[in-house]
Amino acid sequence: MRSRARTIRLGAIAAALGLALAGLAAAAPASAATYTCASFSGLTVTADTVSRSPVSLNAGDVIRATVSPARDGDVIILSAAAGTSINFVEAPATTGLSWKAPVTGSYGLGWSLEASGTRPSSLTWSFTCTPASGSTATVSDSDRDGVANSSDACASTTLPDSTKKPVAGRYAAKSTGRFLDGTGAYSGYTVVDTGGCSALQIAKALNLGRTDLQSGITLTTLKNWAATH
Repeated sequence: MRSRARTIRLGAIAAALGLALAGLAAAAPASAATYTCASFSGLTVTADTVSRSPVSLNAGDVIRATVSPARDGDVIILSAAAGTSINFVEAPATTGLSWKAPVTGSYGLGWSLEASGTRPSSLTWSFTCTPASGSTATVSDSDRDGVANSSDACASTTLPDSTKKPVAGRYAAKSTGRFLDGTGAYSGYTVVDTGGCSALQIAKALNLGRTDLQSGITLTTLKNWAATH
């Protein structure tokens, strides 16, 4: 029964990841930045699941993920998509999961937790990445927003945005880097697409009004900023 349950669980994760990656590919602008090994060095995300795409890796790059809280029996599951194929890797949550890129290329990666009992209400994921050379990846993303310092348009980005009055049609960046409006609707953009800028930083840079500062920016503002950064 456990084997059958695991098969069903993996199938559900594959379907969910496939839809998520398809949505990202369709919505993201052509100039959207690509994640790299360095993007995971010191990355911490508070979310139920974590997905990144596209991730450009060299053969032998190793990404390690840990999750907190982690209890005996909990399992971390990684879904690694390359082209039309999806492979699954799993490891005990108490030890963490390390995955080595088998070939140089672009991947869609998604991490989830299979809880042995009641699922924690909040999960914090921590990542590191060691490049194929075996040396520690150079940390070039000081504010951990997924954009290297050399191409980051906004330094010291803090996620999530401190939106005091979220409303429909106004978008703010969450801890995952995605821009969602006050109803939870996804804009199709992340802070990687905006050059490492949160909604608050964009509003301040454009000298926008109080509504933009407190409730988030409009989709038009978000699109225009992403197109030029």
